[in-house]
Amino acid sequence: MTRPKPIRYDRDTWLVMRDNPVLPKAVIRRYTDKRGADQYLVIRWDLDPAQRRLMAVCETLERADDLVRYDNTPKDGYWKGPPNPHPAG
Repeated sequence: MTRPKPIRYDRDTWLVMRDNPVLPKAVIRRYTDKRGADQYLVIRWDLDPAQRRLMAVCETLERADDLVRYDNTPKDGYWKGPPNPHPAG
């Protein structure tokens, strides 16, 4: 299974799609720090703005995208494997 690439929303914003084809799983925002280096903030997205949470700060868009996982909620009582690595390693 290939993971979808982030959708560029504007110059500094990407939408990360995972389980739901309509609602993003996360938003990645690029900011420039005082050194002039890019920093990518991974924000868990929710319809309710009060429920959105900063999850990580990364130095690359690729790393920020890698941190957004699929839901592995077992519907039939056990974990079936990819797309996320098994938590036990």
